[in-house]
Amino acid sequence: MFKEIILKIVHMITTPEDTWRKLSVDEDHETFLNRYLYPIFGVVALTSFVGGLIPDGNVQEALKTTIISLVTVYGGYYIASYILNEFLPRFGISKDEPKVQQFVGYASSLIYALFIILPFLSDFFILWIFALYTAYIVYTGYGVYITGKEEARMSFTGVASGLILLTPAAINLILSFLIN
Repeated sequence: MFKEIILKIVHMITTPEDTWRKLSVDEDHETFLNRYLYPIFGVVALTSFVGGLIPDGNVQEALKTTIISLVTVYGGYYIASYILNEFLPRFGISKDEPKVQQFVGYASSLIYALFIILPFLSDFFILWIFALYTAYIVYTGYGVYITGKEEARMSFTGVASGLILLTPAAINLILSFLIN
């Protein structure tokens, strides 16, 4: 199962249009949740905890880091999915909560990869700049996975990318301030 997840993330980052095309054909919502999203959240929690232990072995700090990371990815995913689903009629697309949840989950692949890798490379926080590539993943997914009018593509890409990138960032900022 983890091999599948890693391959999906790598394929989404390297060949997003082909990956969106494959996902639009053969993925149902329950499979998405149980065989992709929830395991990723588990791995994010595990790597955050282990990465939090590495500097000084402080379990309390590792748990704080784990809570912040887990709530950031989980809350960011659900809030971005909900808001994007509410915005769909403005783009001439009917609401479809499961499909939007899958779209946001797969479009966030790069962000999840960064949350998995960066606890071990805390000095390389500049790698977060790669998260901007999410806009291209969203852009390619609009014509294939979420279909709508071509003239709404850039607006949709801006709104969806903003939600996918800024919602977790805002949650992380708030929780880091409150917990630490």
